[in-house]
Amino acid sequence: MNDTRQSAMVNDLLQTNRYESAPERVELVQTHASWVFLAGDQVYKIKKPVDFGFLDFSTLAKRRFYCQEELRLNQRLGGDYYLGIENVVRRDDGYFFGGDGLIVDYAVVMRRLPEAFLMRNLLAEGLLKESRIDELVDLLQTFYEQAKVFKNGRFGSREKVRFDVEENFSQTESFVNDTILTRDYQRIVKFSRDFLHDRHKLFVRRVKEGAVREGHGDLHMEHVCLTPGAPLVYDCIEFNQRFRRLDVVNDLAFLAMDLELNNRFDFAAYFIDHCRERLGSLFEPELLLFYKCYRAYVRGKVLSFLSADPALEAGARGQARIRAGRYFQLATIYASSPPEGITLLAGVSGSGKSYLAQALSALWGSKWLRSDVVRKELHGLAGQKAAAPFGKGIYNQETTQKTYQLLAEQTGAAIVSGSSVIVDASSLKAENRELIYEVAKSHGVPVRLVVCRAPWPVLEENLRKRAADGVDVSDADIEIARCQRFESPTLEELEKTSWLEVDTRRDLVEQLYQLVSV
Repeated sequence: MNDTRQSAMVNDLLQTNRYESAPERVELVQTHASWVFLAGDQVYKIKKPVDFGFLDFSTLAKRRFYCQEELRLNQRLGGDYYLGIENVVRRDDGYFFGGDGLIVDYAVVMRRLPEAFLMRNLLAEGLLKESRIDELVDLLQTFYEQAKVFKNGRFGSREKVRFDVEENFSQTESFVNDTILTRDYQRIVKFSRDFLHDRHKLFVRRVKEGAVREGHGDLHMEHVCLTPGAPLVYDCIEFNQRFRRLDVVNDLAFLAMDLELNNRFDFAAYFIDHCRERLGSLFEPELLLFYKCYRAYVRGKVLSFLSADPALEAGARGQARIRAGRYFQLATIYASSPPEGITLLAGVSGSGKSYLAQALSALWGSKWLRSDVVRKELHGLAGQKAAAPFGKGIYNQETTQKTYQLLAEQTGAAIVSGSSVIVDASSLKAENRELIYEVAKSHGVPVRLVVCRAPWPVLEENLRKRAADGVDVSDADIEIARCQRFESPTLEELEKTSWLEVDTRRDLVEQLYQLVSV
């Protein structure tokens, strides 16, 4: 079918009289590989006649076959939401779904999912709960336990994974310095190739142990619907066996990456921890960063393709380009070396230190030490509130000195145990920061000062939100923040540490990208 006929078909199928169910309205959603028609309570998905190498829908016979595969495979996790396959026919008066006429294409038909329960919508509305993630992991545990196992090395081996990784790199060369910077491309390539070279035995072991299974292949929030008590996952990879016959961690890494892309490193960590607990030996933490990097890169690649699709309007192509760039930034974060030694996050209350610290800890497993927690421990007030005016109560000068001394001791103990450390403390005065520098010097590890800054209206909003939530350990409020002043590092101090300022108005991915880019 040529471009003119494709356009005519799409335009016709946007009319409500082309459906037997006669929906009140029809909406079109496009991906790089499909036209998706939202028609009342049903969804009709037609595959575009494209060939990207890894995906080939170029002939009518292939599109029919892959419609059948999509139906078969998605009934595993999508239940009765997948209804069947409908013919697309051409008659004298145009194109229709079903009925008499020349069959020109095929569509997978499914019931429309309740959008309020889509995982991405729950997250956006602040309604995603850990209990819903528990239900999802339970579903996935059963799914993987029952999935077909591949131990012959045809899938999931280092050689097969290397093929997929290198294919990504070759297919995105034309987008370097468009959707991905040269330096980021080079960093991701090196990280991926080094991992594949150095972890040969790990890949061999995973195949032998049966960790390579018939999975989903496209497990991200767009494809998860957390209906109460019965979550479902849809739209799995049907077009390429090697993308769904994969290591279980490869599958799970996609959803973890997607949560992190949306700045929820806390939910990502919870999801992974629960997977580790429920899946046992099927889960291998050592593979996680590698596969998250791979998954972010795949999404960046797909959106790069979309950004160059002439069938899309210029605005849509521009949005795809921006989204592709964000995925590539996240892949660069994963491909970067974790922080060594001590990272000291400093700044006035409400400047976003703990928000950033939590992400750093979740991402790389660094020990997170927080002055607010240490201060309460000193007074046996763990988990309790102890608000007081600036410089009074447990926030007087003497207690503050003791807090930073104990914080320095705990930092040293963590370094001795082999952990990198995130120190989360206001550290307004140089004398407080000096205690941390002494620990770094005595243990021979680097220390980095990261100063979190934001305009006053942002600080106010952060502190109001924290007070409304009522769950944070910090007692600092707006009045306390008004009294705080951060002493900038002197030249003498800068001889002991590297110094970076982070604008915490930016989201977490942008902040982390800044941290790894300098």
